[in-house]
Amino acid sequence: MKYLFILISFLLSVQLSLAAEKEYVLQSGDTGLSIAKDGKRLSLQTDDAHYLSLNAPYVVTLEVNAETLNGYYSSVKEEKGSLVCVAKLKSTHGTVFHVKDVFTPDTENHFRIDREVTIDKTGKGDDYFNSYFGLTLQRKTQINDFEFFVPGIWYRNNESLRRGSLASDYTDNYFYFREDRLPLPLVSAREKASGLAIDMIHLNANPETFYGENGVNRIVDERMQFGSLGFTETDSHSILFVFPGIEGETTYVGRLPEQKRKGFAYRSHPVKAGIKHVYSLTFGFNQTKDFPDLVETVWKQAWNKYTPAVHKVDVKDAYEASIEVLDTYLLNLNGAPGWPFSVYLPNGIARAYNYQMGFIGFQISNAYFLLRKGLETDNKEYVRKASEVVDFWVNNSQLESGIVRPWADAYVDRKATWRDYEAYMRVTGGGMEGMMGAWNTMRKHGIDKPEWLAYCKNFAGWLIRTQEKDGSFYLRYDWRTGKPTHDSKYTTTNIIRFLIELYSATQDKQYLDAALKAGEFSYDFIHHDYLYVGGVIDNPNVKDRESGQMAIYAFLALYDATGDAKWKEAAIQAARYTETFMFAYHVPMAANDTLTDFPKDVSIVGQTLIATGHSAIDNGLAFSSFQYYRLYLLTRDTHFLEMAKIIQNNTLSIMDLDGDMRYRYRGLLTECFNPQSNRGHSVRQQLPWNQASILEPMHRFMDAFGEWDIDVIEQWPMKKRQEMIERYARTQGLEKE
Repeated sequence: MKYLFILISFLLSVQLSLAAEKEYVLQSGDTGLSIAKDGKRLSLQTDDAHYLSLNAPYVVTLEVNAETLNGYYSSVKEEKGSLVCVAKLKSTHGTVFHVKDVFTPDTENHFRIDREVTIDKTGKGDDYFNSYFGLTLQRKTQINDFEFFVPGIWYRNNESLRRGSLASDYTDNYFYFREDRLPLPLVSAREKASGLAIDMIHLNANPETFYGENGVNRIVDERMQFGSLGFTETDSHSILFVFPGIEGETTYVGRLPEQKRKGFAYRSHPVKAGIKHVYSLTFGFNQTKDFPDLVETVWKQAWNKYTPAVHKVDVKDAYEASIEVLDTYLLNLNGAPGWPFSVYLPNGIARAYNYQMGFIGFQISNAYFLLRKGLETDNKEYVRKASEVVDFWVNNSQLESGIVRPWADAYVDRKATWRDYEAYMRVTGGGMEGMMGAWNTMRKHGIDKPEWLAYCKNFAGWLIRTQEKDGSFYLRYDWRTGKPTHDSKYTTTNIIRFLIELYSATQDKQYLDAALKAGEFSYDFIHHDYLYVGGVIDNPNVKDRESGQMAIYAFLALYDATGDAKWKEAAIQAARYTETFMFAYHVPMAANDTLTDFPKDVSIVGQTLIATGHSAIDNGLAFSSFQYYRLYLLTRDTHFLEMAKIIQNNTLSIMDLDGDMRYRYRGLLTECFNPQSNRGHSVRQQLPWNQASILEPMHRFMDAFGEWDIDVIEQWPMKKRQEMIERYARTQGLEKE
């Protein structure tokens, strides 16, 4: 037996020796990347997974004139810890493509590829090409074996995505996403059984394009320097990068013919000498304990590759410019004062005077901001005008039950009327928080407005009587009957911060109890299930960024009220989800477009996707700079500090503070624009929420620190900052009744 063991050991060592003679191996952590010395095999392997090249046994894949061209490396060499691989692929028309791939160990369990494709010889009849780099798992799998992370698009599974959304249909085989719609150019998939996740990140991406690059028909142009990242899900699972970027089977690029529900938007480079076809990627594995761990890990990996910069803005100037807009556009029509639903840009003409109390209308909160400015500067006209807005809502919108009518139309020739528009938790919650702010700022200046607080109490009473046994609230209610008109409960978070604020001011425990019941529901069905759904109520009831923001606010408020660590954990998870909608690398405007609404010399870093199902972006994360700074103080995770600074500054870049965009007022800003199709073109209107997004976090910073600039606050001793934020947490910045 002893000799048999020796023989087996000898044979194994010989086998390993022979294998070593046949391949080069790069090691990174527990993961090995091996390439056969004859160039005919590429393998990525760790203990739990084995991947080969995309179209194994081939190691290089191009697509020329819509036909696949596969090949092997003709040369593989070791050079200074890297593997330098060269392939020459010849098409049927005689074009010779020279492919140079350099592989290098990167961060732990990851590798880097730097690829350059040149054309040594062009063959007549070859018009266009793409190159692919990908890896395929070497065993059979199904799509439901994995949880996916594609920022702003795909979170865990395809639940709560509308029909036609990217990644919504699991009968698809191809999931290719243009990187210019991704907040960071990365994709990742986690195998549920093992927790092992594979990811791919495009490094140094500069996704250039040109005006007119639209539609599903193939476009061939060397000015396109964006790629696509994604997956194929057939008998097995592949992760890949395509350059330039093809999108499909589902795409938002143009319209497919009516008879075709799905298809691809093809983009290719011309077959010609001197073409620029260069890119770098990292790829590898992370062992993750759950899906939230995957999101944090991979997002931070990509973040650290791009290190997004803060573009400093004068916060005080942004504040004053915003107050000027509020003062200018406030109009009292027949006893119904408020701000126009929208303002056209750049001419600054008001579109229509109709008033939504919260959400996109933000009437009551904007009144609070102007009221506070008036009280702090002894501007009696501001105080008078803002108080009229608050009184209009208190005296006219609430029914005897406590429910409110959230949307009014004002007229020049008659009294205001109320729309049939339902009482959404998102709309009413925002309105009530504005009312609490207005009551509080008056209280701080020695003016008691019990009727304003009673308005909040009456609505909270209706909430308590309406709350479901499981602690939830429905998305919306008919204000005439008080009955729900939608079965979704995912916006239960939207009302929690208001209830905590009311409890802080009144010390009436019934409000805390209702908030805790709503919190338990939200923890179980939103936090636990990773389903942040429905916050963008003018979009379909889908996964979105704003639901994440609402969850942060709710769970932080519950943590403040109870000190229970579970709420802090939930707030952190919601914040990590939410930030993945924020662009953390620059997508340049189209090179030949002189009419973009977004400044061509300004980075889009800090602007955020609004929801899944489309690629519109806005400055809506501006609301959350205070909460991200709070999370930094709670966790000491400097990533949250970086986020807070970017949010506080970069989101203001779409204001016209320097006058370059020639808006009528410097404080105006466009509601949303597109980073992909018709880049930088916007709706050319401002809504009241845009002003609120600038002003709301400033007031929370002032309530907590007496200062709104994070750079100034950061100069203070940590102990002082901690004491100040703990005092804020105890009171929510509110006076007692």
